[in-house]
Amino acid sequence: MKTFEYEAHPSRVIFGAGYFDRVSDEMRALGVRRVFLVHDPTSAASAAKVASDLTAFTDVRMWDQVAQHVPIDLATPAREAVDAHGSDLVLSIGGGSTTGLAKAIGLSHGLPIVAVPTTYAGSEMTTIYGLTGERHKQTGKSAQVLPKVVVYDPLLTLGLPANVTGPSAFNSLAHCVEALYAQGHNPVTTAIALEGVRAIADALPRVIRDLSDVDSRSDLLYGAMLGGMALGQTGSGFHHRLCHILGGKFNLVHADTHSVILPHVVAFNAPVLPREMRRLAEALGVPGGEAAGSLWDLALECGIPTDLASLGLEREGLDEVVEQILIEEKNNPVPLDGPNVRALLDAAFDGVRPGKPLPQPSPSTGRGNRELIEP
Repeated sequence: MKTFEYEAHPSRVIFGAGYFDRVSDEMRALGVRRVFLVHDPTSAASAAKVASDLTAFTDVRMWDQVAQHVPIDLATPAREAVDAHGSDLVLSIGGGSTTGLAKAIGLSHGLPIVAVPTTYAGSEMTTIYGLTGERHKQTGKSAQVLPKVVVYDPLLTLGLPANVTGPSAFNSLAHCVEALYAQGHNPVTTAIALEGVRAIADALPRVIRDLSDVDSRSDLLYGAMLGGMALGQTGSGFHHRLCHILGGKFNLVHADTHSVILPHVVAFNAPVLPREMRRLAEALGVPGGEAAGSLWDLALECGIPTDLASLGLEREGLDEVVEQILIEEKNNPVPLDGPNVRALLDAAFDGVRPGKPLPQPSPSTGRGNRELIEP
């Protein structure tokens, strides 16, 4: 056992179907008086419900102008609205973009945050924030942006279509995978990350098969929570920086870039991380198998994007991504250079399966403890 340091993040988490009804109780316990409620359009009904509950003891200002990657042009008027309202807490109800805007406000105004996630982004469990301006996404870490309370209710995820559910889950899966070897990883974060991989890999095909399955949705949300915890304790690396560059420069959907890029970064780093890759394959349900290809297979099995071309990126843009990642990333397990990063991106652009093909699971066993989805 190597020596290590571990510092738990002080968030209160309540998790369960129907727990959205407890949001107003949590807010009352915090003693707030003026709440700035950020929500995305798909969460409008939920936001209206909780706002109605809150008006018995606090003044609520609603805000629904959110966008992925948290553009500075949107964060600025939101911050000004907080000033005008005199808010003393930010409540976010929605996906990662909503949480991201709440964090931007928490960062600038020092306000506590209560987060109610409706996707599998996992950022609500981290001290990481991001803002985008002039085709560049700038990320950082601050304890100020960590929500004081996170309310997880799988019922809020039932409306997510398959084309949002799958990539969002891969976003959280990427948090788990990169936490296995990112700077700051330790035995505690590894245990959390591997449990997150197991939960997501097991639940995601079940959810895609039946989008109304609350138990499977709950398992997937649990995995996403663990992914956020692992990422928050370790930090991001090559994979996440690639996704941030792709999103910041070309406005690609953040979650979709994760599903495409993750298998290729895993294959890229696998030669120098044999122990981590073995444990990752076991958590994916393919003991003795090959992790990178298994991740790609999981994405294909669940109808999730596996190539950058389908996301709307032009191949000419890859040169710009290579140039930027060589500036931003210096600590990857495999040293980066122009040719090896470009080869990775070309494979991701074309949707080439990384790694060696795996034997097909028999119909009786499926992939580990997961059943195969019929094509």
